[in-house]
Amino acid sequence: MKLEALPRITASHLVKSIDLNHHGTLFAGRMAEWLVEAGFMTARQALNCTPDRLVCVRLHGMDFRKSVVGGETLVMEGRIAYVGRSSITVYVEAWPLRGENAVSTNGFVSFVHIMDERATPHGLEIEPPTEPEAKALWDLVVAERQRR
Repeated sequence: MKLEALPRITASHLVKSIDLNHHGTLFAGRMAEWLVEAGFMTARQALNCTPDRLVCVRLHGMDFRKSVVGGETLVMEGRIAYVGRSSITVYVEAWPLRGENAVSTNGFVSFVHIMDERATPHGLEIEPPTEPEAKALWDLVVAERQRR
């Protein structure tokens, strides 16, 4: 299967006062929570598995590019960036619904497919991507995995 054929999942959140930090902008911890949530939905859809079969093992490369204020609707899109034997990594971008549509936050979320609390192969076989954007994301994840 081609990586580019896997589903992209879009989710949105209204930024409420409870989500704000002491600067009056979106709290980083809340953004991390939403990034993981969008990543989880994307990974689960790609693997077609039940929620108890996935566990988040890493949030990495999260980059805050632009502040988000209360009252804004934040849209997140997850797409599969890398598929291993038992792991799957999702790239998530977030941007405000209204306005310039510039990415405000992005990052990678890695999950492992488990059974009886052990990593197990998920069975998804993917050809390495050839489309330039997908290949760039794949290569970033591979390079990071080699550094660890």
